[in-house]
Amino acid sequence: MPAVWTTRDIHVTLRQVLRQGYSIRAINLRHHTNSTTIDTANMGQRISTLFQPKQRLVYPTWRRSDHHDLYKSEKLGDVRIHDPYNGLEKDDPERTKWLQEQADLTSWYLKRSNHTEKYRETLEKNYDYHRFSAPTVAGDGSCYWYYNEGLADQYRLYRSDELPNFDANLPEGPEKQAQVFFDPNLLSEDGTSSLATTAISKCGKFFAYGVSKAGTDSFSVYIRRTDSPFNQDTAGKYKGNFEEEPGRLPDIIRFVKFSTIVWAHDSSGFFYQRFPEPQQEGPRPEEKKSSGIETGKDRDAAVYFHRLDTKQSEDVLVFKDPENPEHLFGVSITEFDGRWLELYTSRDTSHKNKLWLADLHADKIGQNMRWYKVIDDFDAEYSIEANDDRKFYVVTNKDAPRKKVVTFELPEHEDLQNGTRSIEFKEFIPEDKDGAVLDAFSAANGKAFIVQYSKNVHDEVWIVGHDGLLKERLDPDFLGSMSVSCKRRDDFFFVTMSGFTNPSMVKLYRFPEANSDKTEKATYTLWRKTYLSGLLPEEFSAKQVWYKSTDGIRIPMFIVRHKDTPTNGTAPAIQYGYGGFSYTIAPFFSPSMLTFVKAYRGILAVPGIRGGAEFGEDWHLAGIREKRVQVFNDFIQATKYLEDNRYAGKGKVAINGGSNGGTLVAACVNRAPEGTFGAAVADVGVMDLLKFHRYTIGSAWISDYGNPDDPHDFDFIKDYSPLHNVPTDRVLPPVMLLTGDRKLGFLVTSAKEHFLTMICVLKTTIA
Repeated sequence: MPAVWTTRDIHVTLRQVLRQGYSIRAINLRHHTNSTTIDTANMGQRISTLFQPKQRLVYPTWRRSDHHDLYKSEKLGDVRIHDPYNGLEKDDPERTKWLQEQADLTSWYLKRSNHTEKYRETLEKNYDYHRFSAPTVAGDGSCYWYYNEGLADQYRLYRSDELPNFDANLPEGPEKQAQVFFDPNLLSEDGTSSLATTAISKCGKFFAYGVSKAGTDSFSVYIRRTDSPFNQDTAGKYKGNFEEEPGRLPDIIRFVKFSTIVWAHDSSGFFYQRFPEPQQEGPRPEEKKSSGIETGKDRDAAVYFHRLDTKQSEDVLVFKDPENPEHLFGVSITEFDGRWLELYTSRDTSHKNKLWLADLHADKIGQNMRWYKVIDDFDAEYSIEANDDRKFYVVTNKDAPRKKVVTFELPEHEDLQNGTRSIEFKEFIPEDKDGAVLDAFSAANGKAFIVQYSKNVHDEVWIVGHDGLLKERLDPDFLGSMSVSCKRRDDFFFVTMSGFTNPSMVKLYRFPEANSDKTEKATYTLWRKTYLSGLLPEEFSAKQVWYKSTDGIRIPMFIVRHKDTPTNGTAPAIQYGYGGFSYTIAPFFSPSMLTFVKAYRGILAVPGIRGGAEFGEDWHLAGIREKRVQVFNDFIQATKYLEDNRYAGKGKVAINGGSNGGTLVAACVNRAPEGTFGAAVADVGVMDLLKFHRYTIGSAWISDYGNPDDPHDFDFIKDYSPLHNVPTDRVLPPVMLLTGDRKLGFLVTSAKEHFLTMICVLKTTIA
């Protein structure tokens, strides 16, 4: 096995972890992350890691310093916090050596399991099936979709001249009618470079793509013509050296971060967000952060326009805000007419933004564009989804925690500026009073709209008329996740459906006539479905239960089991959670999780705890700042429910989460009574909640976590920060901390400091 691990390397078992009496209390794993998001499909293989009993591990050591940080407390005044492992924040050869020693120890330990190879073989078999996305039709009529034949590290992008016609009831898909247009597996030798974002120009002739290296959030953007594919035949010899490949245009746009690519409708160029060029020198411009580990604070973002066949130094500055250097920007262009440039300004992750508009038909692109300040404060979330000339359709949570759709007519610029007219919002689709959350809204076929709701964490898709009234619900008996892919110009759209026991399928809806909201005589047919080679979905079942948290609030939870899973309170379980930033964990299909459930006759449990958006913004707000402890209580109570109701054996529940979910796992390990959990796996969690805001994008998380520099906030953050609350009065379950090498470098350091703290605090419990 390799010394540096990827998530696909972790195919080992959980059976012995869930037994009692283990001596291992913490283990660290270094791995590369190939994407900027947590992939739930890999969670089960991480959790199913074997901890063997009665083995003494000698962990690599790190010197402890006497460094202290000074904070202000509302209750105590000045407070000095010992930070003995602050040396890990510096990227130097000493830290590199320590990391390699950790990786070597982990590799040695995991290889000792006699279950590893058998489990790996089973997992590989269960992953070896065709996966795909819904297609996208470009402006020239060509069709694009992502496809993975089974075990490729990354999905390939396929292209055909038109929407393929094939038999959806046969396993063979449309790939033989198409070509591999872009293969991201050729970007690097080790598979650590990936596509961060892509966009096809409106004319269909150009393809812009951002490439992230080693999982960093920063990326560079490249451009190629759509008649110049990047595949094994055309670029195979440039694998790992793609910048030298002659098929792309010479344009390179660097230092892009937290940005999409937004093409102008004349395909002359695109808008993007970038940050200032880093000051440190590196071998290449995009690597000027030394090793690429991201620790500096993200400041001074700006929106630029890049014109094709020009140097980045010639890009046009569109907008920046020097008075608010930590603000972030998003841009979009109205889809149907390409006239209006939308500028969204956010100061944090609180789902509140400003909304400005500029007329691309009237003004030259640049800093002197006149902005219509539709929303100029941070009172709610606003997102334009469609327009009819100066009439705009907006999704908002203003006075609607479960969201609604409103419209407004944009006054002439002079009328708006001199105050003779103001923005007046009119309700188009009201907030659902029965508890459904409006997740998405889009225009289709000229005069129709598609709305997606989530009700009790099940998705619903409706066709809406031009009058805002619901006309038809699609697949009313389906329970799971649904998403819609459509364009207003097209008389069709695609619906992708999946669930805990349902691999992906794509359906095609065609309106009976163009430019109409009529649904009579429309067709709705299967376009493509997944054929599994290992797992049999009919062997599994999923149901939703409700349990009460510590304050009496009912929490939903999905429970997935195999037909052979016992119901006598002896089954092992994986409990997965997130609980933050208004993110909903919708039903997902995971071969990794299901492999564990089948192999060990266990269950998968996914509670919809507070902090997410399972029931709208109020559900999110009930789990932020001082109320975050309730998120932890919700998660701990889920485990108690599984045990009390004999879904899982006592001490046999392994908890897992990534990013904010990793923080959740670590906090729950600290807080739960001894014996609550059988094991814990925390992926890239924020463990030091007193310093997160000092690095990269961390200050944007203050809206959820609180501000450690505020004396009032410091007091409640200090009480639940995982790093500062490792208990000494009880035995903790086996814990695995996973982290990346480069993505949000503070998270890397934070996890390693937490690991060392556990070793130090719990040294008397490590046999």
